[in-house]
Amino acid sequence: MKQSGILLHISSLCTDYGIGDLGPEAYRFADYLAREGHKFWQILPLNHCGYGNSPYNPISAFAWNPYLISPELLVDDNLLEEGELITLPRNEMVDYNAVRKLKEALLTIAARRYLESHDIDKYIQENAWHLKPYLTFLKLKELNGNDKWYEWPPAQRSYSEDLYQEYAQDPLVREAAALQAIFEDQFARLKAVLIQKGIQLIGDVPLYLSYESAEVWAHQEYFDLDEQGCRLSVAGVPPDAFSVSGQLWGNPIYRWDRLSDSGFELFHRRFRHILKFIDLLRLDHFIGYVNYWKVPCLENKIPETAGTGSWVRALPEAFFGSIREEFGTQRFIAEDLGILNQDVCQIRDSLGLPGMIILQFCFEESVPDAQNFPADRFIYTGTHDNNTTLGWWNELPTNSSSRLNLSVFCKRFLPQYDLPNADNVHQILIDIARLSGCERMIFPMQDILGLGIDARMNIPGTALGNWQWRMRRPI
Repeated sequence: MKQSGILLHISSLCTDYGIGDLGPEAYRFADYLAREGHKFWQILPLNHCGYGNSPYNPISAFAWNPYLISPELLVDDNLLEEGELITLPRNEMVDYNAVRKLKEALLTIAARRYLESHDIDKYIQENAWHLKPYLTFLKLKELNGNDKWYEWPPAQRSYSEDLYQEYAQDPLVREAAALQAIFEDQFARLKAVLIQKGIQLIGDVPLYLSYESAEVWAHQEYFDLDEQGCRLSVAGVPPDAFSVSGQLWGNPIYRWDRLSDSGFELFHRRFRHILKFIDLLRLDHFIGYVNYWKVPCLENKIPETAGTGSWVRALPEAFFGSIREEFGTQRFIAEDLGILNQDVCQIRDSLGLPGMIILQFCFEESVPDAQNFPADRFIYTGTHDNNTTLGWWNELPTNSSSRLNLSVFCKRFLPQYDLPNADNVHQILIDIARLSGCERMIFPMQDILGLGIDARMNIPGTALGNWQWRMRRPI
């Protein structure tokens, strides 16, 4: 039997606090999913965002985004009082500056009250491997006025237990730890609601980490850096369906040989951490686990484009062998978009990982044989990196092959529709997914609502102005 789900990040829920969160609106969305017969809720990474507010550019591969903590649940838990709540207008865009100003005030109060009745040292010790570096990184970021750790005083340019102990009793450190514990408690409660309603949560894990992140700072040996911490190469992709000029991401490249020597500990810990809370895990940029686009930094300078890069093979057999041994492979989805070669496909298929099909990409060259798409693939109308379906349609030239081929498809297989147009194209692609051979379908909430380009979540290759859309009204 076919199963469907909705792609909607937590931040896109409608709340009175400027950004979606883990509280009542998330519970109501779970009610909606169950009422509509959906079986999946797909979200984006929940890590503490860095530059550009991107979930895929976090300052920690482990730490949760504190701005997604629900103030209403804090009231329920006696960590805030009703009279202390401050609200923001229910706009269609997240104003991150306003959210930070509002929520930091509320979260500070809540964290201090949490510390009065909880043993935070026990929590820190239980999560020491990732939490101590993160907490130390936050404190040094405050002291130095920036997160450019490679420019900090020499004694602070790498992590040590002694460095953590120097700041272990600092209020910022202890309050930040409390917020991590509060987030996990709220997340666990939401997960319990989803289990009760039969909804599986699909999470997401970025392949690469931000240069200005706690893990790169604390584990420099795992990245292609020189002795001063400068990047010797950076990640990106050559021209593809998302960008005609390629994308220069700037993330430091992994030293896969050193990761292998450690038993791929960093990734094992990352996967173990998120899989405590989600059912399925989407491996973002799956191609990069097999072969990656490596752009050299000559004379420690970041190049202007990704064009000088080259493909380098990672260690996929060793890596996925270790992953399969601990986790199996049933809980992973391969985000296999971009430039697929035989090697990537062979690794994916040998592991039995389901890949992805994006319908917006399927009509450019021909009329697709959708009914015979592989059953194990997850099919999407679009993803967070695509335009909305209406936005995609409106930006297609009137004589484009995608418009022509979609019209031919409708005449053959969806005769109930008139020719595709701005009023029905979002529903047409949803119906194509339903009649396809794929057993699992995911629809961005923007496509369910028939929204246009203003509701686009992300434009790949642009650092600012993304990740802002949210629903204007509760579902």
